[in-house]
Amino acid sequence: MKILIVGAGASGVVAAINYKRNHVNDDVLIIEHLDKPLKKLLATGNGRCNLGNANLDVNNYSNASFVKNILKEYNYESFFESISVKTKVIDGLVYPYSESALTVKNALLKEAAHLGVDIKLEEKLLDYKVGEKIEVTTSKSKYLVDRLYIATALKSSPNLGSDGSILSILEKHGYQIKNIYPALCPIEVNENTKLVDGIRNKSNVKIYQNGRVIFDENGEVLFKKNGLSGIVIFNASRVIASANKKVDKIVLDLLPNITQNEIENFCKLHSVNGFLQGFFNPKLGEYLRNRFTSDNRLIAAVKKLEFSFQDFYDFEFSQISVGGLNIDELKPSLESKKENGVFFIGEVLDIDGPCGGYNLTWAFASALYSTK
Repeated sequence: MKILIVGAGASGVVAAINYKRNHVNDDVLIIEHLDKPLKKLLATGNGRCNLGNANLDVNNYSNASFVKNILKEYNYESFFESISVKTKVIDGLVYPYSESALTVKNALLKEAAHLGVDIKLEEKLLDYKVGEKIEVTTSKSKYLVDRLYIATALKSSPNLGSDGSILSILEKHGYQIKNIYPALCPIEVNENTKLVDGIRNKSNVKIYQNGRVIFDENGEVLFKKNGLSGIVIFNASRVIASANKKVDKIVLDLLPNITQNEIENFCKLHSVNGFLQGFFNPKLGEYLRNRFTSDNRLIAAVKKLEFSFQDFYDFEFSQISVGGLNIDELKPSLESKKENGVFFIGEVLDIDGPCGGYNLTWAFASALYSTK
């Protein structure tokens, strides 16, 4: 058999390796429109390559029930040791022992080469046609193959090759695509935050939709000149994206470990200005004082500082895309229901998770599951 994989990212390369291991006599080809494979992998975990999460909770994924069966069979230690990459856990996050993404890239490419996987660079998918065989048309050639794996990215981090071109091809083939939004990214708010640009504060963040809390997480918020950032905001952004940007408000508790009574008692003893001086970065204290001239409103706002969502930062600043190919289009094997021999893995699907190794875990697990 002849197998063609579109995309030499994490899911594409792992799929090629696993397929070739299980079908040694078949020909496996990867085409990649960039000049180098695994570019996006090098940027993960700030170059340290956060491969997974030792405490991964499947319920944190979108479409969790679909993901559950696939992740049940995934063992990160087993796979990475099979390509000579030793892993370790730091604060619950899985990294290569070297803490270098280059280690993982080199190991994956070495194994692919050893197995005889062919990788053709600077070659872009233009279209495909499913018949007795699958006829694949690229920017450089035509191929007749038995199986086609779509392992492309969507739109996030376009500087690393995510151009979203696969979407028009899939729509042409009649697939349903869920709305695509940038996620794991900063957000813009309607309120003026210029004064606190660059200030960090450990906070509790809640997102409300129709009066109901749909996100609740503690973490460090980084104020930007036109919005909010930080890992907790990144995680909030994917929830906002899943809600099609229809949220009521974003509420920050700037002192989650201090009760309202403790704040009020401190203010009685030391004044509100003394409280601001004692608990906050001077710029954040100044921001609160400028925004709330009434002492009572200011004290209340410390525990419930409200912002209204305006928009996401652009795809350029996002780690993942929320949305993608509707999973209802797939069999449990990740093969298309409407096109025999066509499989979809990784980011192209409407499946995503929070920061902390969730999205690379899905890339690896879906690749292994679909090629067993």
